[in-house]
Amino acid sequence: MIEATLLHQLQQQFPDHQFTVNNLKVMHRGRFANAIVYRYTDLQLDLVIKDFQHSPWWVRKTFAPLSVNQEYKGLARLAGITGVSGRFLRLSPIAVAYDYIEGTPLKQLVQQNKVLPVSFFKDFERLVALMHRRGVVHLDLRNLGNVLCSCDGKPYIIDFQSAIRYGRFPRWLQRFMRGADMTGVYKAWAKLSEQPLPDAKANYLSNFNHVRKRWIFRGYPLHRAYMWGCGVATQIASAIMERFL
Repeated sequence: MIEATLLHQLQQQFPDHQFTVNNLKVMHRGRFANAIVYRYTDLQLDLVIKDFQHSPWWVRKTFAPLSVNQEYKGLARLAGITGVSGRFLRLSPIAVAYDYIEGTPLKQLVQQNKVLPVSFFKDFERLVALMHRRGVVHLDLRNLGNVLCSCDGKPYIIDFQSAIRYGRFPRWLQRFMRGADMTGVYKAWAKLSEQPLPDAKANYLSNFNHVRKRWIFRGYPLHRAYMWGCGVATQIASAIMERFL
């Protein structure tokens, strides 16, 4: 049923295309409050799809539309930047699709003890700076699974569901948010580069890590606040079900 709905939504976006359910595969099956990540591949299309149809009704009515909207708007604000998926589609209020990027997550390269040239990290640093000039922070680049080394050796950023416009926040928090992104670059640089991280960048990373330890929401900013909110929502939903079911 879910797969049929997704194919129907894709058909609406690509009316002249022939879609087949056999070309739709699950890449990652998240927990009840997370999207199921699919990949649709044929000779003309190669798409990643994030869909919340499987989630409980209260997730579909609350967090799921916010997450999809957040990711879609993040990609839209970065449209035209090399290093971000070029095509993105809102299939429904609770499903988003974008072009699949062929590449290897940096997290996997670390596990394999691989190294990358310094040029990769300089490109990565410029990509993040360009993203910031567009007014967007990713907020989860320290998770090296969200950065790919593409087939042509270039950095690509994925998973924008935590991305936000930072201009509305106080300046000290803006700096912290941009620092969270840039230290993701330097963290990767320190772990994967064939040459050591330059001293100035290493000091910046060390200083940020020291401040980050004192941050009330460990992880990327606002993430723990969201998780707390989900916990409260779960308790409320449980209470409602116990009361009326």
